[in-house]
Amino acid sequence: MSMRATATLVALSYAAQALGLHFPTSSKGSSTHRFPWQRTPCQRLPPAHMCASEEVDWREMRARLVAQEKASSAQLPDAPAPSPASGWVYESPLIEQGTILLGGTKMDFGFALRQQFFHKSVMLLLQHDATFTKGIILNRPSALEVDGWRVWCGHGQVAEGGIFVGAERAKGELEISALHTLEGAAADRVSRRVIKGVSYTGLDGAKALVAAGVAQKSDFWVCVGYSGWAPGQLQMEVEQRDSWYLASADSGTLLKELLREARGLPPPGDTAISADPGIDTWSNLMRGIGREADAAQSKGSLADRMLEQWVRAHLLPKPILPTPPMPPSKKIKVGTVLLTSASKDTGLPADRFLLHEQFLLKAVLLVLSEDPIGHQLTACILNRPTANVARFNLPGDPTRRVAFCGDRALGGQLWLHHRPELGGVAVGDSRVFSLPVDTASELLKTGRGGPGGFFF
Repeated sequence: MSMRATATLVALSYAAQALGLHFPTSSKGSSTHRFPWQRTPCQRLPPAHMCASEEVDWREMRARLVAQEKASSAQLPDAPAPSPASGWVYESPLIEQGTILLGGTKMDFGFALRQQFFHKSVMLLLQHDATFTKGIILNRPSALEVDGWRVWCGHGQVAEGGIFVGAERAKGELEISALHTLEGAAADRVSRRVIKGVSYTGLDGAKALVAAGVAQKSDFWVCVGYSGWAPGQLQMEVEQRDSWYLASADSGTLLKELLREARGLPPPGDTAISADPGIDTWSNLMRGIGREADAAQSKGSLADRMLEQWVRAHLLPKPILPTPPMPPSKKIKVGTVLLTSASKDTGLPADRFLLHEQFLLKAVLLVLSEDPIGHQLTACILNRPTANVARFNLPGDPTRRVAFCGDRALGGQLWLHHRPELGGVAVGDSRVFSLPVDTASELLKTGRGGPGGFFF
């Protein structure tokens, strides 16, 4: 079969699936391809009892056609049709239940400074329909446990119940999906089929199957949290942001990677000192879809290193350190200058600054006010100039760079200076004064102060 004919068949298979048509492959050993188009005789069944023949017809048929197309493009004899035993993975344009999302590395703004758990993630779509799309990350094992079950990070923030990021950053109610390959009536009653050979249930369902003697804990990958997309949102992320590569894989390929990760994991508990960030699994699947060059270009990147730090901070048990003796307390008052520092033990800044609020790394802050009732301080960062420039309507059109002072709204402009003769409100005993914008403007117009003498 020619490369053009094979490519055409691949495209036709996607179109036929969208129309609900049955597109059987040729029989084994036959060189003749017959395509009797017909509606698939598969009735609507509960999700745990999806028609297995439909999955074979489309997913495996596409895998065979993709393999033939690759063989034709390389001017080699037709490759043997992939079988469930040999395993297959290929890049696919379809978003459907069972699609594998591989985290992209070419976005303008990647995941180095935010949501690092998405970087080079391997995600399985559990649901995709007209109302909602739902997926879980597969390559983020943790050293944490829930009710004695080792858990994997299905999402680093949504529906993880504060297990990974703490209650203050948690979003949504706890949701757990236990992936498995179990078959039989007992498993079917409490499970939903994702693809042929892979289903999922809740943690209670997994416990029930173990209690009934039809499964063991090791039969499950317990994933905490999930990602969700509104209708059309994921398609937009794929087409406009280069956020994801789309792939299709059989259960054998997926489970081989999950088993490989599981074998390398230390026992869960307080003694665990490392966790797998899952980059090897992502790289293996990227190689499988012919994207090894993309994977190689981003190896060892800042985002890789930040992912490793996120895993260290959130997927390992928090060490129990001896409580150091408390030094005499020093009251932090208005006018105090604060400098953020690194840990004496690790040499790293606080995880909050490293992973979430990087604008506070090596920051110099001036305390402007205090709320004694709420025990809160308000401060501005002094050493974060931005690329934004203010131009003054003064002789010579002087300019001044605008500073980023923090992530909270001021409700106006803040003008600071250090010349007592210009007046203003003293900021504690720091010898710094603050002025309202009207007063500062008047000083500039009269020439008593120049733009270079103010911080704003």
